[in-house]
Amino acid sequence: MNSNVNVHEDEIDIKEIFYTISRYKWMIIFIILIFGMASAYIAYFKPNIYKATATVEVGLSKRGGYVGRDILSMATDPGRLNPGTEKEIIKSRFLAKKASSVVDKTHHYYTTIKFKQAELYKNSPFKVAMNKGFGLKFELYPIDDKYYRLVLDKKTFKYDKKLLYDQEIVTEKFHLNITKLKDFDYDKYSFVIDDPSVITTGSVSAEQTSKFSSILAISYEDNVALRAQEYANALAHAYIQQSIEKKTKEATKKLEFIDKQLKYITQNLRSSAVKIEDFKKKSNTVSLSAKAENIIKRISEKDARLSELTIREELLTNLYKSVRKGKNLESLVVVGLGSGEASLIEMVKKLQDTILKKKLLREDYTELYPEVRKLTKTIYQLKKMIISTIKNMKRGIKEQKVLLQREIAKQQKHLDKLPADQRMFGQLKRKFAVNEKIYSYLLEKRSETAIIKASTVSKNRIIDEAILPSSPIKPKKKLIVIVGLILGLIVGIVLAFIRNYLDDTIKNEEEITNHTQVPIIGLIPHMKSNADKLNVLTSPKSAVSESFRNLRTNLQFMVNYEGAQVISVTSTISGEGKTTLAVNLSAIMSIANKKTIILNLDMRKPTLHDKFDIPNGKGMSSLLSGNASLKDVIQQTKYENIDVITSGPIPPNPSELIQNPFMEKVLHKLKEVYDVIILDTPPIGLVTDARTLMHFADVSIYVLRNEYSKRGFIKSINHLASLEEINSMGIVLNDIKMDKKGYGYGYGYGYGYGYGYGYGYYEDDKK
Repeated sequence: MNSNVNVHEDEIDIKEIFYTISRYKWMIIFIILIFGMASAYIAYFKPNIYKATATVEVGLSKRGGYVGRDILSMATDPGRLNPGTEKEIIKSRFLAKKASSVVDKTHHYYTTIKFKQAELYKNSPFKVAMNKGFGLKFELYPIDDKYYRLVLDKKTFKYDKKLLYDQEIVTEKFHLNITKLKDFDYDKYSFVIDDPSVITTGSVSAEQTSKFSSILAISYEDNVALRAQEYANALAHAYIQQSIEKKTKEATKKLEFIDKQLKYITQNLRSSAVKIEDFKKKSNTVSLSAKAENIIKRISEKDARLSELTIREELLTNLYKSVRKGKNLESLVVVGLGSGEASLIEMVKKLQDTILKKKLLREDYTELYPEVRKLTKTIYQLKKMIISTIKNMKRGIKEQKVLLQREIAKQQKHLDKLPADQRMFGQLKRKFAVNEKIYSYLLEKRSETAIIKASTVSKNRIIDEAILPSSPIKPKKKLIVIVGLILGLIVGIVLAFIRNYLDDTIKNEEEITNHTQVPIIGLIPHMKSNADKLNVLTSPKSAVSESFRNLRTNLQFMVNYEGAQVISVTSTISGEGKTTLAVNLSAIMSIANKKTIILNLDMRKPTLHDKFDIPNGKGMSSLLSGNASLKDVIQQTKYENIDVITSGPIPPNPSELIQNPFMEKVLHKLKEVYDVIILDTPPIGLVTDARTLMHFADVSIYVLRNEYSKRGFIKSINHLASLEEINSMGIVLNDIKMDKKGYGYGYGYGYGYGYGYGYGYYEDDKK
């Protein structure tokens, strides 16, 4: 049983939704149209954005040291690369500056084509050279082949003059020169020149084509398709070039260091050779003994090794100082270190990559951004590791030097036992041999570095250059319009439900039955404003006529005795259809051969006489004030069995006249002649006259108008129903909207089986 009730409630909710949408359908349609036009406007005037993409292959080397690698492999090695670093390089201002030197992104020329602004990239009929006034928007109006009008309209500065082409224009705000290139096609142009010293990356993106791919897609978005293509290609070429320049720079630094050392060693070598020759001449010593030769050879080898260690120690000391200072580490070039320091070189390169990433992020974020904080911590740890590694290496070098110095001292003792000439000659040859070995070592390193520099190539290469975009990637105009229409529908429906929620008018009989015990005795459909005043008589087979028949039947059940019936008709306020209902009720009574009279007791705002097209010279006010007899005020209408007593002249005291005891006598007289007496009373919510008249009535009809009467009016009905002096009372819900099939719009209209079927069966008469 409960499940059935729940299903019924669900059905009612669905009906309410459709009723609300139907009720406010024109508002919803209007809002949809407004949103649709707004979205179409936005879609049309929003600038088109084009995207051009070039693809490059990045030479991603495997992580590893330099041990066992030959010179050629080192020459062609681009360094330790990773996709993240390369993507940040592509999006850097450093690369943007190189690309901007090829593609003009600073000069913007505009005109209006089909009501929207269009940029004339490489198609402008004039060009502008500017030294001052960057970022200002100027307007140019061509006059003839020699003159033009230049306008600058700012709050703080205004300029409007007729000028010659190629004329130098200098003001406090700008300094420029405009040259005509070809004939003008439009009457108005505008231009903005950006500051070339301010480098912006713009809408640049670099993404891997797949997770493990070494292919990067370099994309650039611009409102000009050609510029997007050119800039994407310029970025790709600049990226390839910078990788070559970086490696060439490293080799150049290394060569400079080796050349400096070679210059010093060459001088020492020459000096040693001269000293040997001089000694030979003075001492007549030509060669050393075999024993001395062996001693000198061993000492020379140790001295050469000691010199190499000293150079390495000096290089490590310089690197240590640079890392401790922490300045310009991203441009630090590690030269002169051998394969034994491969792990240190790896850490330095990783530090440089991390510093570069942080610099790129700091362009858009503060130091407190999580990724920036993470990189800062990584830089600190890498610097700490590098410093620790250098200290350990220097400690190892010192230990090696101590051992070498001990071995040299030991050999020196053996040398000291030789004759003086042999000893002196041996020392000179030892110095010469050491310098010679160092010289050979440096020459070898210089040859390797020269090969590296000469054969520098990049493993990065352009796979596909960007092509000219044929259509914009945004805005998605169709999508914008569709979203606008959908949004308009949603907003319209939401507003409909808000209006429905805020609307406290009665919309169905269920809202009445849920708040009062007074029965609903009639549901009257909507009657067109241009319909006949007595719809019951002019269209006897209409749904309106059927509803009044149903009302007549219900009134008969409410009165249990024979004889004349007095029926009062009232409402809360004017406009609820009280008089129209009284007129048609009299008509339906007359069809049943009941002699009926209507008394217009709404003497403040009388309208009954207009319904029957009769005069209102004398009426109830005349009768109750003693100025006319009952016979004088009764007027016959053109309809059979219907008589009327109009309100008469508007009196100053209608309430006192209605409360006159003579009123009851009038009703008794009328009961002797008429079967039905209908009292058209004033609205009870405005004056108390209706309550007095309801006391005389056998049945009181309280009229509520659908979608007009407030739900609060039901409180007045409950109050009247609680009064003992008021006899039977029923409610009539008036002006119910009907659909084409004859059923009421909305939900909750429980007309009953026969009544609902009758609405579908009867139709309005067609004239």
